[in-house]
Amino acid sequence: MANKVKFERENVVRVASELFWKKGFHATSTRDLQEAVNMRPGSIYSAFGSKEGLYSESLKDYTVQMKAKIEGFLSDSDTVLGGLRAFVESVLIKEKDCSPSAICMLVKANGEFADRDSSLYELGLYLSAQFENYLSILFEKAKSNGELNKNITGLEYARFFQVQFTGLRSYFNRPGVEQLAQPMISQMFVLIKSL
Repeated sequence: MANKVKFERENVVRVASELFWKKGFHATSTRDLQEAVNMRPGSIYSAFGSKEGLYSESLKDYTVQMKAKIEGFLSDSDTVLGGLRAFVESVLIKEKDCSPSAICMLVKANGEFADRDSSLYELGLYLSAQFENYLSILFEKAKSNGELNKNITGLEYARFFQVQFTGLRSYFNRPGVEQLAQPMISQMFVLIKSL
């Protein structure tokens, strides 16, 4: 019984995450959530405490899913940079039309809560910092493997990667630029290697 409840909870969080990612926290009504997750408002509040509680779990789950996706590409690659490039290509090209939003959910959250809900804003900042730390560790590994310049810190590489990736995600939200994806991804990784 506990496994069934856990599975259903995870499924509710995933479905809610997709909705929040697409519409944002403030534009997602309780009715939207109720219809998406097929739960009554009382059940949502009983399970998650509030709309904010469900959003918090959704944002945490999104971060876990992004790390798991990267890990999958890393396990299929001989190099850290090869795995990261496969991840970027997947998000920008293969899964572009499958994502609820072209903007990373963490980036969206940090923009949406800057002046409003401090606890959700702080959570977004915390998860962003954790993700940046995760990327820093990957880039330190790439340095150890001889893939990158050892004079640049893993954190500097992680920051550069995030800026490039976020910019490309935003750029490829425009119509008629799909043919530029591979050349621009190639340029991104040439720039990373040249730092």
